[in-house]
Amino acid sequence: MKKQLLASLIGFAALLTVGTGETTAHADATVNIGGTTVSRSYLNSDTYYRATWAVKAHVTYYRAKDGKRQYTKTLKLPKGTVVAGSIVPKHQLAHGKWGDELTFGQGNLNYKLLNSGAKKGYVAGGIVSYALKYLKKVKRPVYMPAYSSGDLYLGGAKATTQRDDQQKRVFRITTNGYVELIARNTKVQTDAAFAGKPRHQAKIKKTRVKGATRYLYLSSKMTGTGIKTTRVGKKGAYQYRLALKNLHQPQDLSYYDDDRGEVYVFDSLYAVGGVTYYTPICFGSEIED
Repeated sequence: MKKQLLASLIGFAALLTVGTGETTAHADATVNIGGTTVSRSYLNSDTYYRATWAVKAHVTYYRAKDGKRQYTKTLKLPKGTVVAGSIVPKHQLAHGKWGDELTFGQGNLNYKLLNSGAKKGYVAGGIVSYALKYLKKVKRPVYMPAYSSGDLYLGGAKATTQRDDQQKRVFRITTNGYVELIARNTKVQTDAAFAGKPRHQAKIKKTRVKGATRYLYLSSKMTGTGIKTTRVGKKGAYQYRLALKNLHQPQDLSYYDDDRGEVYVFDSLYAVGGVTYYTPICFGSEIED
């Protein structure tokens, strides 16, 4: 799933290096990815918020096999929960009142938090919160890869050209600090393919960055996944370390569309515990639908 959120930057024209290590940015709102100059607004530049108090979020669940039935449930997000999304300005809300709302991005929160108590056969879809006064804007969490929504798909350069319905596995880093490994569910509609129960999940207890590698410290080993975790302690929260390395090999998947002109698409390759995954980092065109 490739998404685009607006992020403008205007100013002097000096070059600077940005987080992916494979893009260079001008202050005039353009970036260079692998030799191609594109608008900075095409990057997956999420805005992050931290709950300063326990807040309510409204989650829409839909039937996974066909998406034809749905219901809404209210969840309470613990204090300190980090989410990503965009604020929809004042309008008439679902309960009839007028106000702002925060619409969460896909894959924001861990499976257990979202799906505890959900009806059988249903998966979490859209999430909104109206409690904006308790959601404070913060920097991107250090465990989140730059310009990635947090979903990394199994495979290298060749895999980036496959159709969405050919993706077999996703390594997900949630905004609230969990890693999840989810296999594709081929018995449900495409949008729900990676909304199922993870094969493995663990809380990120600490993150350390060294060069192009993020070291995620977990309390449990990722067994049976092919992903290597290194044991660094015998007990406590930091027993295992997972290396997430940016390979600095941006994949140019851009194409020409008769209606939109040049459509700029880039994926970034990562080594996740020694296994290659890719994540979308850029999608956009000068002429939007």
